[in-house]
This record gives sequence, structure tokens and C-alpha cells, in this order.
Amino acid sequence: MKTLIVGIILIFNISNTIKAQTLDLENVKSELKEAALKEQNAFKKGDCDQVLSLMENDITFLANGRKVPSKQIVGKFCNSIPRPFKTALIDKLDIYPLTNESGYTIRTLEYPNDEETKMQEYVTKIWRKANGKWKISHLHSTVKKVPITN
Repeated sequence: MKTLIVGIILIFNISNTIKAQTLDLENVKSELKEAALKEQNAFKKGDCDQVLSLMENDITFLANGRKVPSKQIVGKFCNSIPRPFKTALIDKLDIYPLTNESGYTIRTLEYPNDEETKMQEYVTKIWRKANGKWKISHLHSTVKKVPITN
């Protein structure tokens, strides 16, 4: 009988632990969404100081497969890109929490280019939480021109 009671208590504790982990991951997803939207809105507005504050100092950044050498180059790019941006035909954000302190986002964008082509962009960001703040530790952006098909 003792073994049965101990078994029931263990199952109950394991069940509560699993529920707590699920709730934590939902919280992480919410926090990641907030951080990602904050960074994206700052980028759209040209608030490059805010954008850079959301990146780790040793961020790795690949643009169309080429490594960007430093965070400072990211800042120069952010400051020089023409704004406002074209309105995206597709702007989708997928959020994937991994742990309570890590996760990644994938943003899929599609913009008109001309009568025959459109631009597709895929942006993957790996986020880490340290000292209560989410920061991007890795960013990979790929932009390509594709034909418009009907």
C-alpha cells in the first residue's frame, strides 16, 4: 500500500512539473514575441540604438550567407537603409521557445518588387535571456528575388 501511495505522489509531482514547464514555455513565447516586436518596430522607425541594445555584443550575423564582422556594422546598416519600407504583402512571425532562457523566431516577409518579381525575406533570430532581458545572439537574414506566379 505504501508503494502505491508513493507512486501516486510521484505521478502527481511529475504531472505538476510538466504543467509548470508548459506554462513557462507559454510565458517565454509571450516574452519573445514582445522582444521581437520591440526590435522590429525600432528597426522600422530607424531607432538603431534601440535595435543594437537588443543584440548581444558578440552577436553573429549572416546576411545572405555572408558573415557580418561586427555589431557596429549592423548599426551602420541600420542607420543607412532607406525608410519608410515598402508595405509587406506577407509578414509572419513564428516563435519557438526552447528553454526559459532561450528561443528563436522566424520572420517571413514578402514585398512587391516590380511587375514580374517580388522579394522574399527570411529572418531567423536566436534569443537568449540574461539578467532578465532578451537579446539576439544570432541573426540570419536571406533576401531573394522571385518571379510572381499566378
